[in-house]
Amino acid sequence: MRCGRRTSGRRRRQRVAIRALGAARAGAALALLLAHVPPVAAAAPPPPAHGSPAACAQVDYGTLARAPAARSPETLRVKPPNPAGPTLIGVGFWVLEIRAINPVQSDFHFRGIVRTVWCDPRLAFDPAQEGATERVYSGDQIDRELVAIWTPQAFPVNRAGGMDVTERIIRVTHDGTVSQDVNLNLHLGARYHLRRFPFDQQTLELQVESFVYGSDQVQLINDPRRTGFDDELDVPEWTIEGATGSVQDIAVLRSDRLFSHYVLAVEISRKPAFYLWKAFLPLLVIVALSWSVFWMLDETLAGRIRISVTIVLTTVAYQFIFSGDLPRVGYLTLLDKIMIGSFMLVSITVIESVLVDAYRQRDPATAIRIDRPSRWLFPLIYAVLLAAIFTVT
Repeated sequence: MRCGRRTSGRRRRQRVAIRALGAARAGAALALLLAHVPPVAAAAPPPPAHGSPAACAQVDYGTLARAPAARSPETLRVKPPNPAGPTLIGVGFWVLEIRAINPVQSDFHFRGIVRTVWCDPRLAFDPAQEGATERVYSGDQIDRELVAIWTPQAFPVNRAGGMDVTERIIRVTHDGTVSQDVNLNLHLGARYHLRRFPFDQQTLELQVESFVYGSDQVQLINDPRRTGFDDELDVPEWTIEGATGSVQDIAVLRSDRLFSHYVLAVEISRKPAFYLWKAFLPLLVIVALSWSVFWMLDETLAGRIRISVTIVLTTVAYQFIFSGDLPRVGYLTLLDKIMIGSFMLVSITVIESVLVDAYRQRDPATAIRIDRPSRWLFPLIYAVLLAAIFTVT
């Protein structure tokens, strides 16, 4: 019995040792894949070209892509590297800046670094003969090399204005892995959902697809390690919740084929402090002041209505002040509902004052019985109304 236990314990230790050795080898292989230094110093996105599933270390397009006939300048420029299927393009976006978020114009401005990685075995070379393991092109060199290097011909689908490329660098490793880093300034269109304004959350999208090649020739692949945002990114009035990429095949009007469509989704949430202090708090005070007429038992109808009408007009003025921050949408926002609810409740105080004045002449006791419950009934109705608006909207 003891011998069996010792044998079982020995086998267990051997299995643990084998797993540890496998983990060590996997870690060493991963370290080699991540040894490439990011080419752009403006940001700190960590991962390398060789870590992308579109690198030649991860895909193999076969001997046809390496055939001498496939190395002609015309073939390199026009035909995708994979002759037997779609060429895989790893895509990652690193967000450096988001500004001018404008729901009225339905747009925003984006600045970031986009990395595209693909395998083109036709560009492979002998590192011993070349004297280097990679070729690096930047500045004016890129304009010359792009004539001979195939690119996926991608473009921003939801571009709404200008596009400025400030820096670009292309690296070609000895096995044919091509990585391109571009620093972009883009004016993009956006769809804003403002029902919960000013407590709303939005998704800003950057949509990219190839203009020429369908999904049967070019397939975009999201690279999550190259997708994110700078830790120091600060957007006034907004909090950056996250940035993620996704890919799907979609139909387009310009062709009968499907196209691989990449979407960078930046999740943001509005900081409502400005509206809490500038809109909600003054509005609560104004509505509460309208309830002061319930203590004016001896005041004439004209005096009570004068106060209520003044507050009604003030509520309407508040609504006009903040309407300029929103587009003319066909639905009510949370702020609109609160403004309308406040307006209606203040208007009801006028009706209550007319009713009290009608009873004050012939039955003062009834007038008092109407005024006194209104002192707590109106605040209760307003609190329930606000809770319902926040819950339902």
